[in-house]
Amino acid sequence: MVLCTWAFLGCEPEPSEPDVGGADLGSVQAGISSASGTLGGKRVWAHFNNPPAFAGRDYTITDELKRLINNVPAGGTIRGAIHSLSIDGVADALLAAQNTRGVTVYLVLDGKNAPSTDPAVNTIRQIANHKFCTNSSGGGGCIGTGSAGNMHTKLFTFSATTDPSGVLHPYVSWFGSANLTYASGTDAFNNTITVYDAETLYTGLNANFTDMYNRRHYASNDYYDSASGRGYYLTNPADGYASPEAIGQTDTIVTRLNDITPDANCRVRIGMSFVTTGRPELLAQIKRMKAGGCAVWMVVSGNATDGIDMSQSVYNDLLTAGVSIRRRDKVHDKFFAVYGKFGTSYAYRVYTGSQNWSQDALNENEEIFVKLAPETGSVRPIYDAFYTHFNDAYNGGVTCSRTNYPCR
Repeated sequence: MVLCTWAFLGCEPEPSEPDVGGADLGSVQAGISSASGTLGGKRVWAHFNNPPAFAGRDYTITDELKRLINNVPAGGTIRGAIHSLSIDGVADALLAAQNTRGVTVYLVLDGKNAPSTDPAVNTIRQIANHKFCTNSSGGGGCIGTGSAGNMHTKLFTFSATTDPSGVLHPYVSWFGSANLTYASGTDAFNNTITVYDAETLYTGLNANFTDMYNRRHYASNDYYDSASGRGYYLTNPADGYASPEAIGQTDTIVTRLNDITPDANCRVRIGMSFVTTGRPELLAQIKRMKAGGCAVWMVVSGNATDGIDMSQSVYNDLLTAGVSIRRRDKVHDKFFAVYGKFGTSYAYRVYTGSQNWSQDALNENEEIFVKLAPETGSVRPIYDAFYTHFNDAYNGGVTCSRTNYPCR
């Protein structure tokens, strides 16, 4: 399919559209596991979990993180923030890095992990510089002070490590949607990004990590503040934006998507774990993009018993607006893959990280939302990889309609 026919606009043919007919619940796609490319002059690798292609459990992301940890040279530094952890292999790799190679390891985990007796958590307790985040309101956040807050970030930085081809690089950053558990890691659709030799990004994400590690709090949970320069990190390969921010200010995702000019060539694909009524501006933004001509597809988690994990009012609004929605079991992604007009030219761009479509993700939790640098022309490996990952989930999903809520 060709998105537009005006060559002078730089429009490019896109891969074939996802199946938009009836659900094919019995199919198992081969699934994309990884892709590499260059964004903003820096080497980038994307990794994906597609459990149905691996008998329900896909170790792609976990194995890649262990590889990154295992290849940090002696005397290096690892910093990690993870919402939940129960996979022994990752915990063992972190402890071995500390104990056998003298790597300095700093970790923060959401406070819900503190009472756990899971062997992986017991291993993490042996890391000299680990912290479980809790606050006086009973929440599990490091920066946020609300009772509903969580440290929901999935982030690691490495002073140096190798890429999958074995080349050693400094200043390596890893982030995405996957927890280090079976339920919301290996057994669910997920994505992660690793950026190599990007010092500015590495430094910015470390600043965010340090604020979490030191439990720095701000009035009204207003950590992200564009006026003061706090909570965002602008770099060539990717721009990072950290939650929480005060209620009633901007919406982190909306203010990244609203630089796209909607038209008939625009394509938006959304992979999301769950959708609530708590992001009205995000709902309005997607509806504006659809009204402006964008084709919009969504795949959202849910199961045959409970249906889609989406509030009915948002579900109805999006379907009425013409958004195509499918429910698929165990989607834990949080990404937007967009082909659209940015300024005067078209580009392919991926937005990813840990933010769900919820008010807590914006105003209560510690989260990372990342806008990757654009790709243009006929070579766009990162966008194409997310496109394929989207289809891996969407094409096996149940088609949703106004008459079948909750889309069982």
